[in-house]
Amino acid sequence: MMPFVNTGNIYIYFALVLFAAILPDIDNPDSKVGRKVKIIGRIFKHRGIFHSLIAGFLISWVLWYFVGHAYGIALFIGYASHLLIDGFTKMGINFLHPVSKLHLSGFIETGTLGEWIVFGVVLLFIFIRLGVFAWFY
Repeated sequence: MMPFVNTGNIYIYFALVLFAAILPDIDNPDSKVGRKVKIIGRIFKHRGIFHSLIAGFLISWVLWYFVGHAYGIALFIGYASHLLIDGFTKMGINFLHPVSKLHLSGFIETGTLGEWIVFGVVLLFIFIRLGVFAWFY
């Protein structure tokens, strides 16, 4: 179990991690979260500011400050996992947009089996770190 997961309910914590993992795509009007908030996709370009660590830090800090430390950390874990996975795609992302040009890209095409495998590995790591499988061993 991770020491900063003191929310009292690991399932709420993990649900926040999962929600945050789709949050960077709020700038894509065709994504699940982007369809709910269409105006964001019209204002910001996809894989721009919302696909940067800066946005992840700012959004997480707001939650951390106003709601609780553990929730801010959960949001950042999910957000960063999305950025990590997108960093492996051929399209890549600029991790420090708009401050710097730290554009990283990889070898995986978006929407292919390779992307799902990377997602599964990251998800498994998060499960293990949260102690979800503690009952198994």
